[in-house]
Amino acid sequence: MTTSPAELVSDLTDSGLQLNIDLAAQINEMVSGAHASSECWQSGRLMLLEGAIWSAFGAALWVATLYLFS
Repeated sequence: MTTSPAELVSDLTDSGLQLNIDLAAQINEMVSGAHASSECWQSGRLMLLEGAIWSAFGAALWVATLYLFS
């Protein structure tokens, strides 16, 4: 088995650096851009409240169904 030395291609390091710069720009845009004012940055309290209400409704419906058909 023979091995040959690996060559470091400068294009790969340049493209890796460019990817890092692009990623940093995207992260900065998410934190400070229009995305920061969207609903995915809002509190999840309303979603939890809605889930609790639907759970209570489902439990009440289940108990009512058991009561009516027993």
